[in-house]
Amino acid sequence: MKRRTTLLSLLSLFSVFAGCLGNASSGDLPFRKRVSVKQTDAIPEYYPVDLTIEVVQAEITKTQTAHLKATAKNTDEVTREFEPAYYKGASSRASNSGILLYSLRAPDSPPADYAPDCIGSDGKSQGKLHWSNEYPGTETLEPGDSSSEELIVVDDPTVRGCIPTGEYRFETPYNISDEKGYDEQFTWGFTLRVDDVSTERTR
Repeated sequence: MKRRTTLLSLLSLFSVFAGCLGNASSGDLPFRKRVSVKQTDAIPEYYPVDLTIEVVQAEITKTQTAHLKATAKNTDEVTREFEPAYYKGASSRASNSGILLYSLRAPDSPPADYAPDCIGSDGKSQGKLHWSNEYPGTETLEPGDSSSEELIVVDDPTVRGCIPTGEYRFETPYNISDEKGYDEQFTWGFTLRVDDVSTERTR
């Protein structure tokens, strides 16, 4: 009788334990995604500028977003005017919809402590994005000097999913002035990747 009672107790404990595991695996997992730079365009040799994009804060959670730093460096031997390496834009302009990038100094940028408000929702407003049309301006850089923009990753409200995983291309026409003050332009871009952290660990 005691043996039967013990077995029943063990089975009950196992059922409760298994139920807890089942709920943990099928319920809401922590929202954790990671952003990485997958590819950066080379700069045509003719242009005296070095443009880079790097990750400052990689993880996106319920309380924070990823931060990037875009830098323009004057590689010439004379002083020139340079635009920001990257100012803002939507991934949909060059590839798939999904994420937005804002320089923190853009008037319509969310704050530095932005956290995704789309968590727990599979669909958001499907309206169009409205960007402010301010011009970021240029900065005078001495030879060897650089200027950086802090960028944040923001969810694109026009597509389903919350900062969907995948690869996203960003690019922009980039302008610098030559020695006589005339603008020269080329297209520069980079590719970001968003991964689910929990998925990464099971690979």
